[in-house]
Formats: sequence, C-alpha cells, structure tokens
Amino acid sequence: MSIKKISIIVCATAGMLASSFASAQVYVGGSLGQSDKGNYCGYSNTCDSKANSYKVFGGYTIDKNFAMESSYFSAGKTSINSGLALGHSEQKKTGLSLAGVYNYEFNEAFAGFAKLGIARVKTDTFYDTSGLPPTSSADTENQALYGLGLTYKISNTLSARTEFEVYNPKTFSSRGASVSNLSAGLQYNF
Repeated sequence: MSIKKISIIVCATAGMLASSFASAQVYVGGSLGQSDKGNYCGYSNTCDSKANSYKVFGGYTIDKNFAMESSYFSAGKTSINSGLALGHSEQKKTGLSLAGVYNYEFNEAFAGFAKLGIARVKTDTFYDTSGLPPTSSADTENQALYGLGLTYKISNTLSARTEFEVYNPKTFSSRGASVSNLSAGLQYNF
C-alpha cells in the first residue's frame, strides 16, 4: 500500500475521530482473506483465480442498526499460463469502497450485517506473450458491491469479524469478472 493511500485512510479516520459527536460511534479495523476472480481464467491451460487479500476499513454507526463504511482493499494477484504459444498474464485488483451497512444483534455477543455499496476498482494487468515484448495495462471503474458478515464481541471495544463480499456481481455489469472475497479480521469500536 502506498504512502498516499495510507495518508488518505489516516486523514479520513482522523477526521471522523475529530468530531466530538461521532467519537463514540466510529470503528476501524482490518482483515485478511482469500479472493476468487471467478471467470477470469477463461480457456487457459493453467490458471490460479484465487489470491490472498486484505482490507482496512472504517465506519460510522448512525444508530443501532445502520452504519456507513469505507475501505481500501486489495484482492491480490492472479495469474494465467496459456501455454508456450500464448504466454502468461497476471492481474491485480485494488480499490476503495463506500457502503451502507445494516446490523442486526442476535444476542449480546453475536451480530450479523449486510452491506450494499459501490467500489472504485483499479485493475492492473501484465501480459508476457511469447515472441513479443511484455506489456501492461490499467483500468479503473466503478463497481457495485454487496456483502454479508458476522461479528463476535470480544470486549466493549474489540470485535472479531468475518465477511463475504462480492464486487462487480454479474447482475450489475457484464464487464470483467466478478470478485468474491472471504475474510476474517478485527474491528475496534471507539
């Protein structure tokens, strides 16, 4: 993650914390997981559509059931080997997201949540075709996202969190492959 992206996340979180009204309703966290780029592989000889992923996020709880959440995420790097004639390619997806979150408490410790929002996703692709010089391309687009998750309250301020998210679901776009991500991490509530 670049210094610029870290600075943006830190400034956004600091801005939320600076508001005396919001200080008791702000949360931040991070998670690690595995992404799957679905139909990225196409007709390749060998393909790895799964990659390690990570995310840092921050949110603002509006009331007991509703929150707004933003995040920076990396869906990791996937690769395709198409054989000697066609060569090799790699693809990396990163992005920023903003989503509305609906929370539901099952009991004092467990809660579930659903989210719906939009992500600004950057796709970097590297091509190494036999007999030609290597090339690369970058594409950035807005994509819909949705997700479901669970939190487990460890203490008054710390929760364990697991979630399943999908970026660019087929119902919203015909461009590119949808990306699903399963992750687990920690959430700190101020």
